[in-house]
Amino acid sequence: MLSAEESESTTLEQSQVTRGPAQPTRTPEFHEYRAPREHGEALISPSLSQASALIRDNQALLRTHAIFDSLRSRARGQLIDDAIRYTSSYRDVSWLDRGAAVDRPILMAGHQPAIFHAGVWFKNFALSHLAGATGSTAVNLVIDNDVASGSTVRVPTLDPETRLAAYRLIPYDRAGGGVPYEQTTIDDREVFDRFDSEVREAVATLVRQPCVTQLWKHARTAIERCGVAGCALAQARHGLEGELGLRTLELPLGVVCRNAAFAEFVLMILGELPRFRRCYNDAAQGYRKAHHIRSSAHPVPDLAEDGDWFEAPLWIYGNDSPARKAAWARMSDDEIVISDRGTRELRIDVRYPRLAAEKLTSLLGPNLKLRPRALLTTMYSRLVLSDLFLHGIGGGKYDQLGDMITRSFFMIEPPRFMVVSATVKLPGLPADNSAEELRGLQRAIRDTEYQPERFADRFELDSGAMRRKQELLAAVPERGNRAQWHQELERVNQELSRPLQPFRDQLRDQLTAARRRAASNSLLSSREHPFCVFPLNYLVETYGPLLR
Repeated sequence: MLSAEESESTTLEQSQVTRGPAQPTRTPEFHEYRAPREHGEALISPSLSQASALIRDNQALLRTHAIFDSLRSRARGQLIDDAIRYTSSYRDVSWLDRGAAVDRPILMAGHQPAIFHAGVWFKNFALSHLAGATGSTAVNLVIDNDVASGSTVRVPTLDPETRLAAYRLIPYDRAGGGVPYEQTTIDDREVFDRFDSEVREAVATLVRQPCVTQLWKHARTAIERCGVAGCALAQARHGLEGELGLRTLELPLGVVCRNAAFAEFVLMILGELPRFRRCYNDAAQGYRKAHHIRSSAHPVPDLAEDGDWFEAPLWIYGNDSPARKAAWARMSDDEIVISDRGTRELRIDVRYPRLAAEKLTSLLGPNLKLRPRALLTTMYSRLVLSDLFLHGIGGGKYDQLGDMITRSFFMIEPPRFMVVSATVKLPGLPADNSAEELRGLQRAIRDTEYQPERFADRFELDSGAMRRKQELLAAVPERGNRAQWHQELERVNQELSRPLQPFRDQLRDQLTAARRRAASNSLLSSREHPFCVFPLNYLVETYGPLLR
């Protein structure tokens, strides 16, 4: 809707003509990103060596679209200033020159402020590495508008007596979850303060010196500074990354959303929301069809329509009522009305685009927060803020849907992104022969029922029945005449199998125990363990070769 190249007197209708020509319709091709299976393997697609070319191609692509050119310049300068200001509040940024940082390409990644698994953390190391290799500025976006699932972290533990593994949920607060991360204040400081000791105790039989000790020193300092769990967890991780020499800036999405550039981008969409809704829903339905997804809620629900109200790809909430609500919008003369269809409503005169963005920004505050949904977050990050975005596996899969929406609504080819993830398993795990053991026991149990003669050297079986089975197997009738023969063979097998019942029961007990060990081994060899349970040197030594 809004063209930054035009004057502030540009009308809504005039500003729509700046968009480029429609791209030819094509059948989307989806990449199936899969997690690496073995320890020390990484998924990096495209490869690290292509990062510089991707940056150049993305920059050239976006320069051809006047709709984003000026907006990108203003948004990126503000992004760097805000990220320097935010990051310097808790860790050193003296290595960064502001002027150079603005002029360089911007590499960006993002994730919720949670204690995620070690394979996800690899992306932050790749972000810093690629920034250095390409002469770029690295910014990690803290997605603090996502709903926190709770205030516990699931860690592996091993029973010293049974040697079987299980998960233990370690809390860092008494309550939590159900509201966005930026709203999750800590209710019980004692629970928060003993989190690291409880994690160390839980993993003591598996891991020596987990990095939760170093992490939680930063977390205790951060919680004093900000009081919000999501903020403390993100700053603790980023502080630890600073100790390791990673050179990245960080910024919560909530800060990005306070800027007029973001408001301008939002108004581009809200000004043509009925068309955006069609593009969004058509893309989601096409994605479901291509992936054979039956649920209408995946990967994202369709945007709804109710009379002249259209659901927007935004959330509304605030400190006074932190639960997220869907944002709706409608055009009324020269106004856009934005509402949660409840107690919150904004009216924005859109005749003057820059003033409209400034007005929207001025109306937002602690009790009225307007935040993008996931696809809009990465759309803004890739089209406006960055020159190359690094996704994890899940983001890489779903943002292909975002690409479909971008092509359809903005009628441009979206810039490319990179997908980065790794598989890191717990140190010192023994070789897992569970599958072979299970197959052997299952085969032995089956043999006691259908080939009991195999055990004749260990058990006393009826010799007459064994001779009768040999006769039956030597004279198999033609197909269609085997009913009586099958009945006789089954009778003989049952007679031979009967003395093996106690042995068969032993095998079944062994199979039950083997299944428990297999489940334990599977749990231990998972790639989903939180990074805080690993020794720090072990992680750094695993990541290093993957980046080289």
